[in-house]
Amino acid sequence: MGGYAPQSDAKLSDAEGSLGTGARQSNKKRGQSLNHLLAFTLPPRAPPVAPRRSRRTEGFKPFNRERYVNAQYRFVLKPTFDGRRSLSDTDMPIPWQEIVQVLVPSSVDGMKGEHHAWESTQATTCPICLSPPTAPRMTRCGHVFCYACILHYLIVSENGSGGRGAMRHAKRCPICWDDVLAKDLKAVHWIDARHTGESHMAAFLAARQAEGARTMNDSDKASVLTLRLMERPHDAVVALPRSAHWPAPIGRGLLCTQPDASTYARFVLATPSFVVASLQADLACVQAAMSASHDTDELSREFLRVAQEELLAQLDVARAMPMPPTSPSSQAPSPGSYLYYQAASGQPMFLHPIDIKVLHAHFGAYTSFPDTLLVVAQHAEEGTVDEALRKKCKYLAHLPMSSDVTFVEVDWPRTTSLLSGIQDEVTWTPWGDMLKKRWQQRKDKAQREEKARKRAEKEAKASTSASTQATRTTEDNVLDDTHMSFREAAMIGAEMYFPIHPGIGVDEAEAFPRIPAPPPAPSGPAAAQPKTVWGTPAAASVHASTSQDVHHMDEAWNALEAQTQSTDEADRAQQRTSSRAKRKPKLILTGGGRGAL
Repeated sequence: MGGYAPQSDAKLSDAEGSLGTGARQSNKKRGQSLNHLLAFTLPPRAPPVAPRRSRRTEGFKPFNRERYVNAQYRFVLKPTFDGRRSLSDTDMPIPWQEIVQVLVPSSVDGMKGEHHAWESTQATTCPICLSPPTAPRMTRCGHVFCYACILHYLIVSENGSGGRGAMRHAKRCPICWDDVLAKDLKAVHWIDARHTGESHMAAFLAARQAEGARTMNDSDKASVLTLRLMERPHDAVVALPRSAHWPAPIGRGLLCTQPDASTYARFVLATPSFVVASLQADLACVQAAMSASHDTDELSREFLRVAQEELLAQLDVARAMPMPPTSPSSQAPSPGSYLYYQAASGQPMFLHPIDIKVLHAHFGAYTSFPDTLLVVAQHAEEGTVDEALRKKCKYLAHLPMSSDVTFVEVDWPRTTSLLSGIQDEVTWTPWGDMLKKRWQQRKDKAQREEKARKRAEKEAKASTSASTQATRTTEDNVLDDTHMSFREAAMIGAEMYFPIHPGIGVDEAEAFPRIPAPPPAPSGPAAAQPKTVWGTPAAASVHASTSQDVHHMDEAWNALEAQTQSTDEADRAQQRTSSRAKRKPKLILTGGGRGAL
């Protein structure tokens, strides 16, 4: 009696296993793929484009924000900074903690108003408030914000709550997600390069008019570029316009009070008076914003007051700032220097090497070049400072790596006709063939680029059209394949209840025989049918046609059932053979298990 319950359990588990196996086999047999019923297809993939290999051997350099800021901007440093190491290696980044102010070229047309109300563009707007920056501050990643806006962003926590507490944690830059700290914010001074260039041209024209030269129309001034002759000693990385006070010993660095230093030098040393004046200008901007913020909310005025307090604290520190050392270096500058032309606005725009050859052939020596030159630009070619450019143009070796430069090509015929009587005429006709060749090469290059652009647009359009046509063709084919006849749909429905074993090759005609068509109706007068009261032929005998159709239908279903029964018997025989071969021995307990007494 003790072994009865385990034996029953074993039989029950065996029965459940057999039932589960049968269910799984039934589900496996009944599972049908209906993907052919879906009218969906993916567009054909375009062939992969092989990457273009560069002929240059230098490796790829990933984007570095520190190198970008170091190459694109100039800086005003603390008076105590020793810049001799940075003067020896122009690619060395300026220590961020030593920066007092960042000099950023402005893209505005001009400045007006008492508090520098700017005619700004999108490039000179705060990314937070979308207004001209008030007391602008730059982060280490190079983005410029209003002082009050960035303080508001740093103080307010992620959930929106915040107050006048200290900014103890770094937050992500809202533009590039770099770390931003309040102590890393640096003041920004906008440099209006256009105003600087126009001022120098006006001074030059006034001096020439005093010598008896003719005047220039305002419409002609807009098409003239002013260049200044730059001088860089061979052993220095600082280049300034040639003058009576340059070249001169540099020592620890150039002071911001030295003429032209703030316009052309990579960095200058600040004086306490310069820092105080800059902070006072920022404080005036904040106070003007506070007085004009009647329609703003209280929170904005609160953070304007926070910015005002920060500026007042920085003013106290600036007033206690020591003066930079005034002891000049005892080392005299080298006798040799590089001479070249650069835009009077301070922007990195230089004269093309062929035009320099034209000037050298006319004046005979670089030292005979005029200090100021007015030209009409014909074309400008942009580039980036790299090792190849440094080897080709050694006079530009003082520029940091990855700096943007522009080479200006001169339109000498127009320059001669427009500026005759204002400056000395340059004899350029011996170089006419070379200048014409340069113009033709540039024209051919522009035509090749235009043809390549049109070819690329045409290929892209053709590829899009081919892809669309292929998609439509594929969809039409899928729709044609999915339109089944009634007989095919009936076969699929029959297979759901009477599955055909996939291993047995069954002919379609044998699996689902066609129903024989009824014999044609006899013709002739003997086959005349009775008419209805309306004159139409009366229906045939319902019983006769029905009995004949039922007979043929019974034969078809009997054949189908016989075929299905033979298939099922073969399937069961195969399952029994496989189950006997793969069945594992089972352990049946006769005592000591469940139900034992």
